[in-house]
Amino acid sequence: MEKTITFGNYAGVPVEWQILHRTQEKILLLSRYILDAKRMFPDCIYTSWERSTLRKWLNQEFFQEVFSPEEQEKILVTDVFTPNCRDFGSYGENHTDDKLFLLSEEELSSYLPKPESRTAPAEPHAVAYSQDLKDFVNLLPFYKEMQNCWWWLRSTGDEPNNFGVVWSDGSVFALGHYANYERGIRPAMYLSLK
Repeated sequence: MEKTITFGNYAGVPVEWQILHRTQEKILLLSRYILDAKRMFPDCIYTSWERSTLRKWLNQEFFQEVFSPEEQEKILVTDVFTPNCRDFGSYGENHTDDKLFLLSEEELSSYLPKPESRTAPAEPHAVAYSQDLKDFVNLLPFYKEMQNCWWWLRSTGDEPNNFGVVWSDGSVFALGHYANYERGIRPAMYLSLK
């Protein structure tokens, strides 16, 4: 089974996707590289994947910019569920219908159980346009050896204004970073094989 496919084009570069799971009808894809860096939400307030500006950006601007009309038709709408914030049981999540989404902590552990399988370098254009990724490179010298950056998960952390982050070594900071921090983005999606 092939492990990656190329589908779509972002910032003038073909997007390479890692295949996480395959059935006869569809495949689950995760971008092989960090494509951009964004805030989950512009303010450090209690929010969720459902209400995040990052979710809106992925499913509107990013979707329209990256994929041709023919490619858009192959991307499936997915019922996405994110578990409750771990320390705020009453602050639950709703199901969302998304074409593009971020992995949850549970999905990450299921599809990429080993830390080394979770690491991802950032595309050069992502570093060029992101102050956060520039700072990451400049402040953490070992980045130049590892060639990996941190990236968002959609799972909330220990408070509902925090979201999980995958570190450059593939470990997970489950307590999360504040929603208004700028972190790397690796979109996921289901692609129809019909």
